[in-house]
Amino acid sequence: MARSYYYNDQKLNQYIQPRIKKYYNYTHQKLVEEEVSIKKKIDDMSQKIASTEENIKETNQITNKLHSFLSEIKWRKSQEEQISKNNIISKKELTYPEEPIHPIFNFRNLICVVISAVGVLSLTDKFGEGAIIFFISFFIPLRFLANWILKDEDRIADSEYRKKISDYENKIKSQFEPSDQYKKDIQNEKKINSQIISAESLLKQCYSDLRKFKFEIVLLKKILFEFKRFKKRANDRERTAKINAFESKTRSGAQNIKEKLLKAVRVKSKWFCPYCSKASDINTAEADHIHPVNKGGLTTLQNMVLICKKCNSKKTNLMLRVFCKKQGYNYDEVCDRLERLGKDV
Repeated sequence: MARSYYYNDQKLNQYIQPRIKKYYNYTHQKLVEEEVSIKKKIDDMSQKIASTEENIKETNQITNKLHSFLSEIKWRKSQEEQISKNNIISKKELTYPEEPIHPIFNFRNLICVVISAVGVLSLTDKFGEGAIIFFISFFIPLRFLANWILKDEDRIADSEYRKKISDYENKIKSQFEPSDQYKKDIQNEKKINSQIISAESLLKQCYSDLRKFKFEIVLLKKILFEFKRFKKRANDRERTAKINAFESKTRSGAQNIKEKLLKAVRVKSKWFCPYCSKASDINTAEADHIHPVNKGGLTTLQNMVLICKKCNSKKTNLMLRVFCKKQGYNYDEVCDRLERLGKDV
């Protein structure tokens, strides 16, 4: 059975068990009809899957085209914006904000270098060439100390510089005069974005439906697999019911035959069992099918005979020859006695 990649037996059983309960007591014929119906559902579901997959393919193609159009519009807009920006800058009516002094060459570093140099010069006579190590040892801590003391001023200066750049960009944008094509591109961009959102929503729904359809097919195939067991059980149940009905009818017919057999016995006080040939009480005698019912024997006078209760309990559904062999009776003599009684052996 085909299995989907995200299913396992435990998950399947959670969904299948509630759905197959109704089939437990179905007749074989009804199960066959239901099996045909389920197969038709699988075919219908397969068609839905094929249709959904085709919708997904078409929607993906449309989405790709929309993204392509959108990229083209954005590129065209950015080109026009850049050309306009370059033209505005070339007029030199706006001045780009001055950058702060470079971190390496600012006044703070100069002071740290001077202080470190003074310290090193005072130690040169004592340490000689090792003075450079002392220079670094002076400069780095001084640099970190200065940064920590002036960190708020640095943050304010950086914020002011970024604001000036933002104002500069806004002034450029304010002077931008979009063309008619640019305005159309803005409208088209909105439409395309809306169409992309709709297409993605449709794709999401299609994929959701596809998972449902595939899962339903897996369930239906699993249920069909269970039908083998249901049909076998229904056959057994129906066969048992027929056997019970037949046996009930047979018992009713056997009782009528027994009454006729009793009337046929003329001397009831001297009755002998035709199987064991022992004298017995005719009133306790039971009617037996010489050829068993389960082997095709009929409930007729020719196939039924009165026998003692003991022999009847032992013969059950055995064939006459097997019964005689098990009990040590002479089969030919038993047959002779039965033929004298007018029975078919």
